[in-house]
Amino acid sequence: MTTQPPPQWRIAVDRACKRSGICTAQAPRYFTVDALLRTRPVAELVDPDSELIEVVEACPAEAISVTDQSTGRPVAPNEE
Repeated sequence: MTTQPPPQWRIAVDRACKRSGICTAQAPRYFTVDALLRTRPVAELVDPDSELIEVVEACPAEAISVTDQSTGRPVAPNEE
């Protein structure tokens, strides 16, 4: 029997980022600012966390996306 690896999410920040700082202030364990003052994920793959979804939904530029690593399906932002 093969065991499934634990689910992981992939975080991406696209060029639409307006550098509002909401994500880095609310979730510094997930987001940081690089030397060129661009927001970047601290780690590309993370364990599922409802806090991350809240921060993604709060992004004023809708520049952050989270997908399920195993399926490729979007987790956030909610498309509704």
